[in-house]
Amino acid sequence: MSLQSSAPHRPPNVITIVLDCARAKNFSTSGGDRLAETPVIDSLASRGTAFPRAVAPANWTLPSHFSIFTGTYPNVHGMRTFQERAAPLVTTAASMRKAGYETAMFTENVYLVGGVGLEEGFDLQRSPKSGISEEEKTFVNGLIGRARFLYSARTRKLLSRLPPLIAPLSFLFHSQEVAFKEEVCGDFTVNHFDAWLAGRSPDRPFYAFFNFVDTHDPYDLVPGGEHLGLLDRAYLYAPRYYLLAVPGLQSRLRWTALVGGYVKSIEAADRKVGQLLRALETHGERDRTMIILTSDHGQSFGEGGNAFHGCGATDSVTRVPLVVAPPAGVSVPRRVERWVSLCEIDSWIKSTAAGVAPYDDAGHSLMTDGGTDPYSGVIYCEGGPVSDPIRSLRGIRSDQSWNHRLLAAYRGEEKFVLDFDTSEVFRWEVEGDPDQGVPPRLSDQAAAIVRREVFGPYEAQEASRIALTSGAPTSVELEIDQRLRSWGYD
Repeated sequence: MSLQSSAPHRPPNVITIVLDCARAKNFSTSGGDRLAETPVIDSLASRGTAFPRAVAPANWTLPSHFSIFTGTYPNVHGMRTFQERAAPLVTTAASMRKAGYETAMFTENVYLVGGVGLEEGFDLQRSPKSGISEEEKTFVNGLIGRARFLYSARTRKLLSRLPPLIAPLSFLFHSQEVAFKEEVCGDFTVNHFDAWLAGRSPDRPFYAFFNFVDTHDPYDLVPGGEHLGLLDRAYLYAPRYYLLAVPGLQSRLRWTALVGGYVKSIEAADRKVGQLLRALETHGERDRTMIILTSDHGQSFGEGGNAFHGCGATDSVTRVPLVVAPPAGVSVPRRVERWVSLCEIDSWIKSTAAGVAPYDDAGHSLMTDGGTDPYSGVIYCEGGPVSDPIRSLRGIRSDQSWNHRLLAAYRGEEKFVLDFDTSEVFRWEVEGDPDQGVPPRLSDQAAAIVRREVFGPYEAQEASRIALTSGAPTSVELEIDQRLRSWGYD
């Protein structure tokens, strides 16, 4: 199937939109409960494809974006911590630029333009402010010693005995986070895009990437919703570190109130996507643009003991919305029910740039390199503190599974999670909400079979990458050690 555009010899435009921290279960296109009202996203799905079983490659921003941008899992690209460097693989943007596309990144997540390689291939980069590097954070933490006081074992023990003492920290940190979010999250990103469209030649196709942080924490509580006293708010506004580190603190949270604010943030993001579509319409580009909307990872509100993201492998973190709306006149399936990885987006974009439909009725790219799937249809998501950008959890709560290195795998109607710290394997039936049940631990014999058949190919590629990049893990570990010391660890 060929893609046609209104301009001769001009391939379609491509736009990828990431709603940071958007989890699948609150979107009507993915199914779940407490659905947000998303008329714009629903309209994209009505003219394109909904992927209700989309899985993020990792449980936090950096590795997941590298996977989206390179079409590879973290076991191949190896980007799991902030470190200034060039991208290890050719990015989608670099490929599109080589194919003659004009490329641009518009991001409210400032870390995407922080010099870690995600910017490579983009002719234009627009962000409300420059990202603060992890090196700068490490220096500040070490200089003022705030980590040694605020994150010490003694402070955690005190808070576990007297939970109301969290209030001053909660309101201090929350007010700072709200101010930062208001600073980076606004109409200016779409306005930059609108101005860019107005100043460019319509004869050349473009690839544009967006990251909106409306759906990222912190969240305002729903006006007129559940009545909450000052202490209730203090618990809900507690920084993620304390929600995870202080035993018993999560039991005092009324998560439903926070989820209400989260749903409202999804609806705000939907309106912003509508603004973006109107800009395309104004400049005559909407009908010749393929639009991909997804998230880099989900968000947990107490499921499996998780708070927000960057830890664990619950469905609330691993599963994300995914909708693709093709250019006008291109036929695609209405729904693809198989498990889909965000790693596949790269191949869909390249297929579109090559002048063929992005995927077939099963969601597989129509332009392949002739290779075979090394994972035999299994879809993965990495979890655990190995994916924590500051490794701030490594020294605490080692008794909790969310603080272990985990790898989730989806196959058919089954979900498996491998705990690298204990070598245990757990299995769920996918029907319903796996986050609501306690999974059975497989016997040693069954676990060995699953690890070989399901997780073996992934582990083998990880081992191959490490063998080819000897010495690199050491430099990263040294950086992590320095950062941990700045946070007060010995």
